[in-house]
Amino acid sequence: MSAITTKTLDTIAGYMGISFLEDPMNKAQLEGINQKEKLMRAHARLHVKYADKISALHLLNNDPRAVMVGLDSNNNSKLREVWTIIETFVVTFFIISFKEIIRLIRNMKILGKVLDFKWPEEFIKGRHYRVKIISIDKSLRGTGAFRKLITPAIEFSDQEQIPMVLETHNPSNVGLYEHFGFELVRTISSPETHVQQYCMIRKPIKFNN
Repeated sequence: MSAITTKTLDTIAGYMGISFLEDPMNKAQLEGINQKEKLMRAHARLHVKYADKISALHLLNNDPRAVMVGLDSNNNSKLREVWTIIETFVVTFFIISFKEIIRLIRNMKILGKVLDFKWPEEFIKGRHYRVKIISIDKSLRGTGAFRKLITPAIEFSDQEQIPMVLETHNPSNVGLYEHFGFELVRTISSPETHVQQYCMIRKPIKFNN
C-alpha cells in the first residue's frame, strides 16, 4: 500500500489513536494531559504517514480498523524516522499547553527508564523484521483479525530466514505473541514506574529442502 489518501490516513489515525490510549505506556505518558485522544490521533497520523512512505503500513483487507506497522530492517529509513520524531514534537506543542508539556516531559523522563528500542542489538546481528505497531479496533477483536494481520509477516520472515522482534508494554499481549512463536527474552523494569517493557523475538522456522 502506498500514497494513501488524506481521508484514509485520517480514518486509520482515528482508530489507531483510540487503540493507543489503551496501552499502559501511553496511559502513563499522558497522565495529567487533558486532550489525550486528540494528541494520540495526531501522533498516530504521523506514524501512519511515515509507515506508508517506507512501505511498512499493512492493513487487513484495506480495513482501517486493523493495522500493522512492520518492516524488514533493510528497508528502514533513519532520516525519515528522525524527521517523524521532530514532527511529533512540533505537533505536540500545538495541541497541549506549556504546563502540560512540562508534565509530559517529566512523565517521559520516568518512562525512559524502561523504554529501549535498541535492545535487539544484544540478541541479533544483522537483518531482521521489526513489528512496530499492531492496532486492532475493539469491533474486530475475536474475529481472527490479529492472526490474519501478522501471518503474512511471519511467512515472509520464515521465507527470508530472518528473526522477528517486537516490544510491548502490555503484559496481556505477551501470551498472545508467544502463541505465534515469539519468546520473551527480556523484561525491562524500574522502581520508578509500574510500566514494564517486554522484549520478544521469534526465530524463523527452518524448512527442509
